[in-house]
Amino acid sequence: MTVDRSALISMPTSDQLGGPGQTPFVRFPFFPTAPWYSTNPAVGYQVRYYSTGIIGTDPDYAVNQEATRTVQFDIPCRLIAINGASVLTANLSGANSLNNTNMNLQYLFRTEYTTGDRLQTQARLADEVVGTMQNPGEIGGHGYNIDQGASLICGITPLQAALRIDITFVCLEMRGPRNFSAPGRR
Repeated sequence: MTVDRSALISMPTSDQLGGPGQTPFVRFPFFPTAPWYSTNPAVGYQVRYYSTGIIGTDPDYAVNQEATRTVQFDIPCRLIAINGASVLTANLSGANSLNNTNMNLQYLFRTEYTTGDRLQTQARLADEVVGTMQNPGEIGGHGYNIDQGASLICGITPLQAALRIDITFVCLEMRGPRNFSAPGRR
């Protein structure tokens, strides 16, 4: 039996992605984020907060210029939320004081996966894509899958001088029982 396969020139439409049968789509909650959990009893989970940031004294800190930071993930995980904050590190005349209402309006933010897949397709005001610990910036759906050994490249663009910007990735790590296999088992 031969199967003829060929590359598609155009991506399928939303309608073409529906399932077979009478009900091609079903409704399912998007928020709060609901990550997949393995049914394997030997797989455990641990919450871990990965983080990065920039401070006004860093050599690549420049107003309206993107600085990149890389966050390495050694264990496979699901990114559940992105939180951030900014504070002024110097008393500048004419600078606005920052609080929970305006701290994420002081910088642009974007993330890109190891493969080039962009979680945010363009850098945007952090207030649009980054939450706070009081109001988490949930990813939605089942979260964003990150493989073992992968990285997120973070673009942070300060919009004023003398800021400290911290970004925290709330992740659910998936842990196996060991890092070896017994003879004859996989």
